[in-house]
Amino acid sequence: MKRVLHVVMTLDTGGVENWLLHVARRLDPSALRFDFAVASGEGGAYVDELGSLGSKIHFLRAGRDPLKLSLSLRRVLREAGPYDAIHGHLHHVSGLALGLAARAGIPQRIAHSHLDTSYIDRRGGPVRAFYRQGLRRLIRRHATHEIAVSERAARSLFGPDWSADPRVRILPCGLDFERFRSIPDREEARRRLGLPEAAPVFGTVGRLEEQKNHLFLLDVFARLRERRPDARLLLVGHGSLQAELRRRAAELGLAEAVVFTGARADVPELLAAMDVFLFPSLFEGLGLAPIEAQAAGLPCLVSDAVPDEVRVFPERAGSLPLELRLWVEQAEALLAMPRLSPAEAVARIEESPFGMRTHLRELFAVYGVATPEPIPWRAA
Repeated sequence: MKRVLHVVMTLDTGGVENWLLHVARRLDPSALRFDFAVASGEGGAYVDELGSLGSKIHFLRAGRDPLKLSLSLRRVLREAGPYDAIHGHLHHVSGLALGLAARAGIPQRIAHSHLDTSYIDRRGGPVRAFYRQGLRRLIRRHATHEIAVSERAARSLFGPDWSADPRVRILPCGLDFERFRSIPDREEARRRLGLPEAAPVFGTVGRLEEQKNHLFLLDVFARLRERRPDARLLLVGHGSLQAELRRRAAELGLAEAVVFTGARADVPELLAAMDVFLFPSLFEGLGLAPIEAQAAGLPCLVSDAVPDEVRVFPERAGSLPLELRLWVEQAEALLAMPRLSPAEAVARIEESPFGMRTHLRELFAVYGVATPEPIPWRAA
């Protein structure tokens, strides 16, 4: 059995964590085991299930402190090892983890880029740039494999010449879409949420943080309400900006029209209640939420900061710069586009790079493990 230690910031709801959970459900425990070193404090939405699947979870309690992270991770490698591979998901900070893994003699050291951080990097000063360059050097020196979820994410972490490095491969995240085959119909989904059956419902899924650009989305929705007074907006997720977003919704006169669901485990069922999915992120390495929205059969609109790879059905997933007028017009126009049936949407998306069967073959090849046939699957 091969043992892989994933180094993550949290095990709470989020794109990276959701993907890792989907993969962990498919592991053959006799061939491959995932453990987790979590940089933040204890807890997280996925801790219990990952533990039930056999994963050992080590809380480093270091946050973004590089010294605490290094000391705590070194202790885990010493006490819980040996590991066959370490898989870093902390962007630049993965350089620290890979350097420690090299000293510990771990043969496979994987740096995984999930983000395009150019938006953040441009706002940083010279100290941040120096720190970032040092961590990139550690990755170049110690990584045996470098994975990115998109070309933008590869450029962000591995540099503009990433395609010339034989260690780098583009590997979009795979997801399980089984639950999307049996999502409720639109009317039933709305009854569960107390939404009017005939009202146009726009929505998004994502952490309530600056990156996801919910303030812009509220401005878009305010204009849409002028045209469609019965419209509703469904915001799925939690985060530090929730109070600010509620205040802004009230200032715009939208308090009764915007539904904050918090973090939810039933995202496919919530997507079933929507008519149009909106995703105006300021930056993304990929963005799994629009992929799930397409699996639910929804027409989508994403910002041009979102990599084109997410547009599995390009005729149903538009991309626009963050200009208010354009978003209002296109979001309203998408109301006329019928949703795909779950059967048709899932069948098409499972043939894409996001289909779990294709994804697992490529990911397991990185670890040097054969993909079992049939691939085991455990329901959530």
